[in-house]
Amino acid sequence: MQLKYRAGKIKREHSVIENLWPVLEQIAECDLVTSIIPGPIRPLSTQNPEVTFQRFTDTGLRLLAKNGTAVQEVYIVAPEKQAALEWLAAEGIVDWKPKCKAAPARRQAPEPLKTVTLPSDMTCSVCGRVMRAGTRAAQLGRKRFVYAHRRCARK
Repeated sequence: MQLKYRAGKIKREHSVIENLWPVLEQIAECDLVTSIIPGPIRPLSTQNPEVTFQRFTDTGLRLLAKNGTAVQEVYIVAPEKQAALEWLAAEGIVDWKPKCKAAPARRQAPEPLKTVTLPSDMTCSVCGRVMRAGTRAAQLGRKRFVYAHRRCARK
């Protein structure tokens, strides 16, 4: 039984950006790929035509195909997602290199965000001494603010 909008593995219900059909047909030749679903097209102003890997989805991969004037999402359905991505990279369709596992970064002390005048007495988060209300202090942290003497924050 032939499905109405499907020719082989490629769904043909939507239009596709210029020069993308040959790439989709090349991807369809892979045994790891079950289905190819072109998504919506949006305007774009770039000169380099390319296909980039965006992320893994529940059923496969999400790619972005760009030509000089538009960008289009392309969803690849593949049971073995990682193997399909490696095949796409080996064929030169997608520019992707596996990330090497780097050593975890050491956590740095929060940098001072700004200098503020304290509304009440507070304890310095670095040295533990009391800072009086009305004195200038460094505000540290991103989500939870802590306060320190300005000289302690510079260390």
